[in-house]
Amino acid sequence: MSKLTFKGKTYVGRDDETVLQTLQRYGVTTPFSCRDGVCYTCMLKNVSGPPPKSSQAGLRAGLRKLDYFLPCTCIPEMEMEIEAPDDADLFLPATVFKKTLLSPEICQVLLKPVTALYFHPGQFIHLRRPDGLTRSFSLAALAREDWVLEIHVKRIPRGIMSHWIFDELQEGDRVQIEGPQGHSCYQKGRWDAPILLIGTGSGLGPLLGIVHEALQQGHTGDIVIYHGSRSEAGLYARDLIQKLSQDHANFHAVSCVSGPKVPLGCKAGRANDLAFTCHTNLEGALVYLCGHPEMVKTAKKNALGCGANEADIHTDPFTYTHDESDSPHSGEDSAQENDEALTYDEPKDPAPDLELWQALGEGKALQEILTDFYSQVYDDPQLSPFFAGVTQQRLAEKQYNFLYQLLTGKSVYFGERPKTAHHWMVISEKLFDLREVMMSNCLRKHGVPEHLIKRLRALEERYRKVIVKSRPWPKIIFGEEMPLDGYDEMELTVGSLCDSCQGDIPSGSVVRYHLRLGTIYCHACMGDEAVA
Repeated sequence: MSKLTFKGKTYVGRDDETVLQTLQRYGVTTPFSCRDGVCYTCMLKNVSGPPPKSSQAGLRAGLRKLDYFLPCTCIPEMEMEIEAPDDADLFLPATVFKKTLLSPEICQVLLKPVTALYFHPGQFIHLRRPDGLTRSFSLAALAREDWVLEIHVKRIPRGIMSHWIFDELQEGDRVQIEGPQGHSCYQKGRWDAPILLIGTGSGLGPLLGIVHEALQQGHTGDIVIYHGSRSEAGLYARDLIQKLSQDHANFHAVSCVSGPKVPLGCKAGRANDLAFTCHTNLEGALVYLCGHPEMVKTAKKNALGCGANEADIHTDPFTYTHDESDSPHSGEDSAQENDEALTYDEPKDPAPDLELWQALGEGKALQEILTDFYSQVYDDPQLSPFFAGVTQQRLAEKQYNFLYQLLTGKSVYFGERPKTAHHWMVISEKLFDLREVMMSNCLRKHGVPEHLIKRLRALEERYRKVIVKSRPWPKIIFGEEMPLDGYDEMELTVGSLCDSCQGDIPSGSVVRYHLRLGTIYCHACMGDEAVA
């Protein structure tokens, strides 16, 4: 048994009980999601000494050195005094080394962090200004300086952060950064694979960074980049692009203008339309999409339709709002940290697809596929934690009924919709993509034709924006916001089992229960009052 001190109170842990389990048993509210070291939502700091090394798996070196750990995987080896994360630890100071206008709409900012950071172009950082306003920006590499972080910022109408960067931020100013994070970067080892990159606006920056790294690594496959803008004012780095084309025979670039005035040397039309007109077979290709979210969404579907493997498509949608603020822009592995996600409506169900339903044996083959698929999900260390306490059979049944309704149009599913069912899950783009790749492989294993696999993939892709996120959001029932976390007590009208000790709880007992999870704790597991 070990003692935990948190917010001035001491709690007694049990043998083989994680820090998170102890806190929850005592009714302490603290952020969490996956409960198995995948999402990092529950991260805390041990101020009494180093925590168990196993509880620091996946954290960056700087946080490990400061004794941060994941309470969901930490079984204490000694008494611990813990506290919530300190923003000063999560963010690093950085100096604005250089600021340059690359075009009337695009500003290049070079940042020099106090500590050298390892990064790849295409990853992203969180940038925070002195008043705390924070936004995310993908990393470019036009400056070719190993010791600086480079971001490209597009001026957004009424955007607070972008206008501050354009009009007020000066060379020599100090900001704070967190990261780098994300996996939308050059994939080493596929030296001869074709690479197709499509970007809009400031999305050119990270894509050119990926191109630089690929060429530096000696990539031999063809590399083609399409950069699109509404007007010539949104195009930039054209001299650099021309030089790269002259120096590397396998690199080609196409500048695209969708507006009425198309300058000499540019193609007329949208970048993604032109790209997929010329590149109809992407089997074995690496695809990078960066910029406007609708372009990224459409281009991903087109890439899948042209034969690209889903695992080889790397997306980086830039999301903006025009309501007095810049919406955060997220990288591939960071779920979009957007408050606007709360306002996303549940996607409308598509028209029934009876051909696909028949190909799935009118349900019989689908049941076999889902049974196989969820056995793999429950064996996967990244996905399985999100379904603790739910049987494979129950999960497969719910998904079967949901797909049955989508494909046939019959009202047979009365469970929660994807937005509500996943409201508390911190699911990244990478995790969503992992799940999609696993499903596609499972469908192939069971003999589903490739064109129908793509149709089912497109169907499930409709719900990405209400599932992927970087923090839980509240469940809304009949217009009322339900609490995300917290506890209450109730008297049981029928007997039950304690979710902690698995002991019997007779009817009439008062138990504590978690508002989100519904887990209940008997009087013994609720513990005595914590010592103040």
